[in-house]
Amino acid sequence: MPALRVQKFLAVLVGAALTTGCVQLTLAWAGLEPRGAAATPAIFAGENPDKDLWNTERTVQIRSLLERHIIGAMPDASSTQVLSKRTIDEAAFNGAGRLEEWRISATATFNGVAVETSPVLGGDGFLVQLVTPNGASGPVPIIMMETFCPSWDAMPHLGVTKPEDARSMSGGFFGGVATYVFGRFICTPPYEEILRRGYAVASFYPSSVVPDSAEEGLAELARLSAGYDDNETRWGAIGAWAWLYGRMTDAFETDDRFDRDAFIVWGHSRYGKAALYAAAFDERIDAVIAHQSGTGGASLNRNKPGESIAGMTKQYPHWFARAYADLAGGETEIPVDQHHLLALIAPRPIMLGNARRDVWSDPNGAFRAAMGADPVWEMYGADGLSQARLDIWKPHADIAFWIRPGTHGVVEEDWPAFLEFLDAHFGPVTSAAVRG
Repeated sequence: MPALRVQKFLAVLVGAALTTGCVQLTLAWAGLEPRGAAATPAIFAGENPDKDLWNTERTVQIRSLLERHIIGAMPDASSTQVLSKRTIDEAAFNGAGRLEEWRISATATFNGVAVETSPVLGGDGFLVQLVTPNGASGPVPIIMMETFCPSWDAMPHLGVTKPEDARSMSGGFFGGVATYVFGRFICTPPYEEILRRGYAVASFYPSSVVPDSAEEGLAELARLSAGYDDNETRWGAIGAWAWLYGRMTDAFETDDRFDRDAFIVWGHSRYGKAALYAAAFDERIDAVIAHQSGTGGASLNRNKPGESIAGMTKQYPHWFARAYADLAGGETEIPVDQHHLLALIAPRPIMLGNARRDVWSDPNGAFRAAMGADPVWEMYGADGLSQARLDIWKPHADIAFWIRPGTHGVVEEDWPAFLEFLDAHFGPVTSAAVRG
């Protein structure tokens, strides 16, 4: 067998080993027409849209249902403290941006018991890498992202804090395989292009606070919610990671370099789920890019193909409240679904990213959830979902649905679409000074 074919064969084998739950390799293609559109759930269920009732009662009720049945109870109160700021490089990414590292501490309070996040890498709190565009005039939008890779891979600069025994996930054979399978931007986004378009980026590795593993993750979730005694509805990692987006918002909204009307959360796959919940529970977040968020994210629980509630809660018991597993098998009679989650974000802009062969995360279900949530955007007089098929890309819409060829991952085509969506809603913010 030629060497190149051997490498590709090994890449597929390793890729199959890596895709053990969050995605499964498939030869199937997602349809481009909304499957079962007639069964799309109605957000108002025959009631007349009432903005006052929605803002005062319905949103509170929906958040409560999401906590009770899906993500678990969120903290009663939170606090955030910026412990330190360190400038790493004033001309990072070929001069496009200023790179800083912030150490942040956060506290979650449940029933009067306040617990602080655990120390990490030799100090209190957790680390966030921040890069701001050089030459920008005035406050700029900021993209807050949670990443699959540790900070020294997600922000590739020698000055980023890194333990001596740390191993890179973006280099070497396995790093190459991960990039081959999940796309060139799965670990590291195109920072220089983002900066030259006028956006700041804050990058954070959420597993440094709540580990993405069943045993360690559940232990830390229990520690952080020590004042909460119901294990069935205790928060899961998705809720905690969503909460951490809010703590980044706390830190950055005190910095005059950032436009307080342009705080954007970005997440892929499990962190796309977290990004959606972050915006649904925190109205300071101004836009969401949730890429391939799947089950428990943008895709409906009712009558769904691909990943099931039962499969996900068994594979990842730390992601959601235990109570979420109770909905498995009864998807047609559940009290809350993902169109409710999307509706809580209205009228703010949201982009739902998908891929045609990523049937496991159910693009069709995400589209139907957007259809179900659309009347709330209409109630606000906003331009919600304005496409009848999955493949009609309208970045100016307030519910922008993106689907490309390929599978689960962050590939070369994705970031131009993300930036087109952001430019449509927040810009373009690029200045001549930023472009250089």
